[in-house]
Amino acid sequence: MQTTQPKATIAIITCRRPQWLKRLLQALIQQEVDNGIELNILVVDNAGEESTLAVVNETALKSPYTINYFHESNAGIVFARNRCVTEFLKTDSQNLFFIDDDEWPESNDWAQRLLNKQAEHEVDIVTSHVISVGSEGTPTWAIELIYGKNKLVEGDNVNVFYTNNLLISRSVLQQINPPFDKRFAMTGASDYHFALKCQKAGFKAIYTVAPVIEEFPKSRATVKWFLKRGFRSGIGFTRSHLFEDSFIKALVYCLAMTGVRVLRGLGYCIIGLITFNKTTFVDGLFRLCSAAGTIAGFFGIKHNEYNTIHGQ
Repeated sequence: MQTTQPKATIAIITCRRPQWLKRLLQALIQQEVDNGIELNILVVDNAGEESTLAVVNETALKSPYTINYFHESNAGIVFARNRCVTEFLKTDSQNLFFIDDDEWPESNDWAQRLLNKQAEHEVDIVTSHVISVGSEGTPTWAIELIYGKNKLVEGDNVNVFYTNNLLISRSVLQQINPPFDKRFAMTGASDYHFALKCQKAGFKAIYTVAPVIEEFPKSRATVKWFLKRGFRSGIGFTRSHLFEDSFIKALVYCLAMTGVRVLRGLGYCIIGLITFNKTTFVDGLFRLCSAAGTIAGFFGIKHNEYNTIHGQ
């Protein structure tokens, strides 16, 4: 029987986005959790800038929750995420939330919703969706495309999840440690790879309705950016399966997915052209680039998406 006060930690990685971090922290300190749950916030800064530390210190003065700050000097999203886990495991907190610094919870019971679903279904991982909103001047087609329509419903089992809206139990991070592979340091897809490892380890993940809002910057709203992202995601998909599956299994699965992506991509491009729908047309191009990336992943090709920082 648990006799200590339940504890949960919200982890944020950030890099040169002090204004967006401030917005997120201000939303998090307004989170409402049940009596008896001790909530704290963990910020890992991958740049070590004074402006970021100043935001953390300023928010901590008015926060009902403890906010801890750490600087991770190794550049790369993987190192920052793993630092969150390292610092979390030094505490006696039972659960770790991940949320991105360009996001904020839609409601003040976001954290409690995820915790409730975890307790209800006795699962180790709970996730929810992201709602994209554009920065000023961001075209609608890009906002509609970045996440598409959420097709999950309350209680769905999920195999693929990402660290932009996630609750993970301590037992997962004790068994899979480090959770994020340094081979994905600047390329992205480390969270897809982590989800694959969790699936193979037998951990169950479930979806609940507890969305977060993400600001999609205008600087990303270009066809070129989406094509590069599609190519990168395909590479990350292949590399993840090469790392976790036998070569033959990875080859067969990735080739099959390449075929699916090509067919869907061509279909979406044709529909987009016929209907003059830019969202659908670029979605088709994205899928075709993802197919190309899926093949490129077998040849060790990488695209370092996170060399460029968008946002403020």
